[in-house]
Amino acid sequence: MENSKAEGIVDTYVSLLVDGGVRSATIDAVAKACGLSKAGVLHYFRSRAELDAALVERLRVLLREDLRLMRRAEGGPVRYYLTSSLDTEAPLERAVVAASRLAQAGHTEARAALGEARSAWLDVLEDALGNPVLARLALLAGDGASHHADLAEAGEEPFVSPTDIEHFARIIER
Repeated sequence: MENSKAEGIVDTYVSLLVDGGVRSATIDAVAKACGLSKAGVLHYFRSRAELDAALVERLRVLLREDLRLMRRAEGGPVRYYLTSSLDTEAPLERAVVAASRLAQAGHTEARAALGEARSAWLDVLEDALGNPVLARLALLAGDGASHHADLAEAGEEPFVSPTDIEHFARIIER
């Protein structure tokens, strides 16, 4: 129970960061959104720094699992990376966006974790493609697809579709 409550607090923190940025993701806002008192949140995370650290650790855990899936993906790492970039509700995508918000506000550990993620994804793409330039192109295509998916309004025609992703993968893999 203790661990699931802490996980729920981190989930809420991620949502507040994704939806409103660093300024809206205060301990008070987390407590209110969780239905807890501020002291209730502080029971699990003694400070905002501890909450930030929990988010960064979540990102690293999710990244390790993503890399495992990426290496074993049926359609290959390029298709996996590009396709997964469109899933704005995936826990990893949300953790990346939340950590990006922290990094943009100067949080050095979040910036480091995001750099580690980029390097790790790039390594897998380079191994799959055998070409560092194409690997960077695949990484940038996925990042761009993710960015545009994050900007889309509910019900809006996506800027990048799954069909586009398939075309991108074919071009990159040639």
